[in-house]
Amino acid sequence: MDKHLLASIYDIKGEKEKVVKICRNILDSNPKDKEAEETLRRIATKNIDISELNKDMYNFFIKANSKDELNELERWLIGN
Repeated sequence: MDKHLLASIYDIKGEKEKVVKICRNILDSNPKDKEAEETLRRIATKNIDISELNKDMYNFFIKANSKDELNELERWLIGN
């Protein structure tokens, strides 16, 4: 099964950690995969109230464009 499709299925089911893991795997194989990057960004901003969020961190994650920055995003998403 296509990894992007699998990530979408887990996303619909609300299994954020699995989506992040799949997207990270995709980016390990293809660091320029825009769909995986966009999925991580969307998850980061989905259903959150940014009024209580550190706006500097929020903006950092929205603009993340390197593998290291996306790894930071992953840690933030899953709370590690």
